Amino acid sequence: MSRTNEIIYEMLTESTGKHMLDSGQDDGRHWQRNQKKSLKDFENEPRLILLDQDSDYPYYEKSTFHHLTDSCIYLPRENADLVEWIEEDEYHWADNPEGRSLNCMYDIEQYMKEKYKLEPRVINTFNGECSLTQTLQFVALGDFYDSNFIALSVHNGADVRGGYTDYKIFEIETDLFYSWYLEYDEENHFDLIANI
Repeated sequence: MSRTNEIIYEMLTESTGKHMLDSGQDDGRHWQRNQKKSLKDFENEPRLILLDQDSDYPYYEKSTFHHLTDSCIYLPRENADLVEWIEEDEYHWADNPEGRSLNCMYDIEQYMKEKYKLEPRVINTFNGECSLTQTLQFVALGDFYDSNFIALSVHNGADVRGGYTDYKIFEIETDLFYSWYLEYDEENHFDLIANI
């Protein structure tokens, strides 16, 4: 069991809370369903999940857990630097004297720009074709091949407009990470299509 697998599991089971406008009810949020699974459950789940086998065009989803563990490496030193940067900045403490979480996209963008000296880009997989079981939101740097570091957050709520986990820094295998869309071809096969 790798540290990356453990961190991805922690992210997928991280509570992102409840809100009266969030339609998750008692058990409809990703974090509520995911907390019923162990790390071993995630590791043993299929990489592709068939949703509609009776259709002429069967629809598959790709396991978010496997997608991330196959394409990402957790970077503990970089994450410690991010936490230190958040804690040292007086602006952050003024907002929340009890400390604040690492899920403010603006702050993460600023950190990534300052740390890696490249222009940050926020990408949300909900905004395009995506076959993953959960939505990802991440901050990438420069053009797609300028950097293989990202700050990643996973959507664990019910409504995609909120309910995102704290960001964590990962190194990615670029081509594999950006291949989150399964396209159905004429011969009944699915091909992973990179969203670059």
